[in-house]
Amino acid sequence: MRTRPEAKEKQMRTAEDHDHLSYSQINCYTSCPLKYRFRYIDGLEEEFTSSALLFGSGIHSGIQSYLQSVLEADPLRPDQLLDVFRQEWIASQRDKIRYSARESEESLTNKALELFTLFVDGYDPHGEVIAVEEAFNIDLNEHADDNDLTLPPLIGSIDAIIKNGSTALIDFKTASRKPNGDVNAMQLVAYSFGATTLGYEPNQLAYRYEYLVKTAKPELVNHPVRIDDDDRRRFVKIVMSVWKAIQSSIFYPNPSYLCNSCGYQSHCNEW
Repeated sequence: MRTRPEAKEKQMRTAEDHDHLSYSQINCYTSCPLKYRFRYIDGLEEEFTSSALLFGSGIHSGIQSYLQSVLEADPLRPDQLLDVFRQEWIASQRDKIRYSARESEESLTNKALELFTLFVDGYDPHGEVIAVEEAFNIDLNEHADDNDLTLPPLIGSIDAIIKNGSTALIDFKTASRKPNGDVNAMQLVAYSFGATTLGYEPNQLAYRYEYLVKTAKPELVNHPVRIDDDDRRRFVKIVMSVWKAIQSSIFYPNPSYLCNSCGYQSHCNEW
């Protein structure tokens, strides 16, 4: 399995040091520009890690391990996926994990096994796994309208491409509740650009998020997303605006519900 490029991003000391952009960076800036500065410009270490973030990372690693094992025709069992999940906790700084109410390492480990069992039992054996954790690096400048602005390459890693009738680009997510209504498709739009580097015509792919919902009775929810050329044009405009703001050192706090799980609260309060 390939390591996500986004997980290996170096800490950047100035905006000029950026040798790439990723969806994670773009999403971080649009969510809170000041958090972006703390993470990618100042290179500050977060004061704590939310258990939800660590849980999601562990589930993601387990799902990717399972798909890789399917690709190699030797599917892993749910308990083996749980071993992958546990490695995330072992590798973390446990004294810096902040748990939400009624959660603990034990309860989240039990919930992870439930989700892995649900995923494995519900996996369609007729689906052909084409790609797992496929990295991409794409030049967005050829899609940009502003010729005076040069964007860094966009990098990322596609969770999976699976063929089952149609060929779908899939991103896996964990959630505490079942998603309702529209979802933010920007990540899949970004990855539709990446699909071109793998030889796909992006309008010929289906796109969906697969949510593993950690409710009392866990659920696996498929959420198809329609993506077209207009979505990609809009995404490039967003990236251009974000990049201009970063270069202009425009960083400010954006208070929201996300603040509760942010590890930069003290730095933000001192800003």
